[in-house]
Amino acid sequence: MSLEKALPGFTRLAPNASLYRPDAQSAAIDSKDAAPQTIVFCAWFRALPKHIAKYTAAYQARYPAAQILLIQSYVADMIFSSHTAQRKQLRPAVDVLKAAQADGHRILLHIFSNGGTNSGVQLAHAWRDAMQSPLPATAVALDSCPGATSIRLAADAVVKSAPKNHQWWFVVVAWTVFIPLFVIPSLWGSPNLVAWLRDGLNEESLFSRKVPRVYLYSKADRMVPWSAVQDHCASAHNEGYKANMVRFRASPHVAHVNEDKERYWGAVDSVLQS
Repeated sequence: MSLEKALPGFTRLAPNASLYRPDAQSAAIDSKDAAPQTIVFCAWFRALPKHIAKYTAAYQARYPAAQILLIQSYVADMIFSSHTAQRKQLRPAVDVLKAAQADGHRILLHIFSNGGTNSGVQLAHAWRDAMQSPLPATAVALDSCPGATSIRLAADAVVKSAPKNHQWWFVVVAWTVFIPLFVIPSLWGSPNLVAWLRDGLNEESLFSRKVPRVYLYSKADRMVPWSAVQDHCASAHNEGYKANMVRFRASPHVAHVNEDKERYWGAVDSVLQS
């Protein structure tokens, strides 16, 4: 199903960015004091529009006056595009956030998996390049991320994002690509791709320490180990970030909301109220 059919009301701004603006009737609905007026949704690798729609529908029900900036994540962009090219592609998203900041919006940044983490970190870099300040988020929710720096887990994430009838081909591509991406940086004493993302989330010039965050994760997640999430939360605390964790019992990767919707959205509301 196309983006336009699955997500009515969204307008594409760039190949990986789309914007939903509430109609006049929805925009006029009174919202809670802590409700966001802008939501940035950084989707996981190859997230299908029908799956994204479950979250955007929940946003529209909970925060009817909010606009939603959707940033989709593709393996090719993360692996084959330079940082400069990725940030250039995000300029329309930066323009949306400039207008939101000028209007005094509360901004929720909702990040999913390593694909969404890459989008969020690249967006923060693009914003800093343009505005010389950290991303103007009010609160951050991190769902199933950040991942571990293991090459096997990173490759598995790419393979599982592929259509089932093409996964054998993705196995070859993933390992061919990820070996140099993970091995070569270590030879030069630099962090690998996932380590770079983990560091980026705790970089004060990208994400202000004043902005609260919540990590949503599960011990049953086979793609992002629970220990990787807990370790990152601990490091965020050590860096001075206000960070909390909400652990789910048996939900798989990027599906924690399905285990307990009230607990999941309650955690999002809570971080917005922090």
